[in-house]
Parts: sequence; structure tokens; C-alpha cells
Amino acid sequence: MTQQPNGENGSNSNLYMRLQQSQTIRANIQNISQILNTGLSPEALDLCVKLLETGVHPQALAEVVTQIRREMAALEAEQQ
Repeated sequence: MTQQPNGENGSNSNLYMRLQQSQTIRANIQNISQILNTGLSPEALDLCVKLLETGVHPQALAEVVTQIRREMAALEAEQQ
């Protein structure tokens, strides 16, 4: 076995640091979401962030979320 020039430990350390930063950013986004009273669950918020990261336009995403909420409210009203 030959050792990698930069070693795998450096690579693993870098990956760990990125994971830690990602978790910190995610926690901060969740806190902001709660402060703004968005009503998004952690799972829904994660999905929104992933969609934004893939290039979905923020305004379009906001409009879709708003429309889904309206439709859910209408369905709930019909059931009562």
C-alpha cells in the first residue's frame, strides 16, 4: 500500500469541517425560519433549501408554497 501524497486524513478532516459547517448553516436557517414564523417544518425547510440550491427561483418557490397552503386550507375547510 502506498500513501496518498496529501493523505486521506486531510481529506476526511476537510469533509468533516464541511459537514459541521453545513449543520451549523442548517440550524441557523431553521432558527431564522422560526423567528419569521414561516410555519415550515425542518423537513420542508430542508427541501426548500435544496430546491434553491438547484436553481429554483426564490419567488417562484414562495408562490408554490403559498398556493399549497391555500389548497390545504381549502381541503381542510371542506372536511369540516
